[in-house]
Amino acid sequence: MNDEIRFLIQCYFGDIDDPYLAAIDRAYIDMQTHTISGEKNKIFEMRRSLTECLYKQLKSLNGDTDYNKWHEKTSHQMKEESQSCIELSYGQIQKWINMSVKYLYTFRSLGLEEVNEYFVEHKKEFHAPLDSYVLNHLNKKGKLEDTEHTWSQIETYDEYRNIEKHITFEEEYKNWPEYVKQAQLKKDGLAKKADKYSYKRHIQKNYSDKNKPYCGCIRWNTKEIKS
Repeated sequence: MNDEIRFLIQCYFGDIDDPYLAAIDRAYIDMQTHTISGEKNKIFEMRRSLTECLYKQLKSLNGDTDYNKWHEKTSHQMKEESQSCIELSYGQIQKWINMSVKYLYTFRSLGLEEVNEYFVEHKKEFHAPLDSYVLNHLNKKGKLEDTEHTWSQIETYDEYRNIEKHITFEEEYKNWPEYVKQAQLKKDGLAKKADKYSYKRHIQKNYSDKNKPYCGCIRWNTKEIKS
């Protein structure tokens, strides 16, 4: 890996002397934003305990590993350990595991030799991280039975696998920027529609007197301005 790529990685991940820990830490941030609440000391203990668990499991991956069985075992183990402090859903756990694997795959693909070659040699076995953008894409394709669920509300491992089976790791990795774009266009369209009707109601309620002259795009009472 050249110095320029290492610099860019460090700007996003911080210290990468241990890329496994860097991947886990960044994946935790991706997972926990807006999805975890509770006492700070319990959150800290959950993060510490599950980071240690996931670190050991990721380092154990090798060519003889049955990845699906490894993923299920690791998910159940993290679920059980989280119950003593801040219990995570399987939706949160899959995001933490799958983003960690995604980052490690990226590190190794970019030439970071501290990461095991396993992460590029076995990418076809990996699971796509499920987030709001992926679920929006799958919903548009008619793949979801429950369209109201968010990824963090996935409560069972079977439910997770029933969604995950509709998208591959490689498909998500290649197309995720497009999924973000699709979701943003949808969000912008809804926002513009809401703004349009909100503005219309505002005008009808506050500026219905046609005798009030416009100043710019809003009809102001010039007497109020002078005062």
